[in-house]
Amino acid sequence: MQKPTRHFMSLVRSLPPSQGRRVRRNLLFISITLGLITLLTVISKANAAGGAYVVDDAAINAPGECNIDAWYQSGRHNHSSSNAVLSQDCTLKGLPNLQLGAAIQHSRDDGDSETQLSPQFKTLLFSREDLGIQLALAGSAHFAFHRDHTFDGADLNLPFTYQPIEALRLNVNAGWAHAYDDGEQNHRWTWGTGVEYDLARSLTLVAERYGQQGGEQAWQAGPRLHIGERVDVDLVVGRDLAGERDQWLTTGATVRF
Repeated sequence: MQKPTRHFMSLVRSLPPSQGRRVRRNLLFISITLGLITLLTVISKANAAGGAYVVDDAAINAPGECNIDAWYQSGRHNHSSSNAVLSQDCTLKGLPNLQLGAAIQHSRDDGDSETQLSPQFKTLLFSREDLGIQLALAGSAHFAFHRDHTFDGADLNLPFTYQPIEALRLNVNAGWAHAYDDGEQNHRWTWGTGVEYDLARSLTLVAERYGQQGGEQAWQAGPRLHIGERVDVDLVVGRDLAGERDQWLTTGATVRF
């Protein structure tokens, strides 16, 4: 058992320095993710929403429950571009219709890196279980570290979810975003559509298409694996539909406690 490990480590050391660092970073992220899954499996319960996907659903955590999302995104052909995100959201028992949380994101692109902290909220506006519909209001603010203008933007979103049958959920988003782009302030309308289909008890297929006025247009899709009823693991492929048509791969996990 030791020989394959020594051979693998020798192979990593023989790679060029930049490739070796990238491999070690990926292995570290995978180890941390698996460690979190193992640690939290016995105390957490996951559902089939959120995670690394952009299109939000209208559901919030049950009162007294929290969730942790972690994911890593890497350019499929440009390995110098990546994003790592850690997010937590909780619904307090005293505020059963309000979910509060924050996300920290570290991005890297061609040697430049940036870290952002984003407080976020989501509140349930309307729910009719007999009709299978929910409507929520979600928002977040973004603050960048090590930058002259710390405030980097904000966004508001109206997630709407329609569940015609138990296995199928359709999500529609409409929102507004304010952001700094190369020092200029821009305001854009945002939109998104998504579908989640429970193919089996342990497998959900997720796909989404989203964009913003005069800006990003993209799609993402992939399987969501349910490890028991407590942990979800996402494997996602995505592609930009504007600009350079970049592609990316994402791995992530959601736990609930």
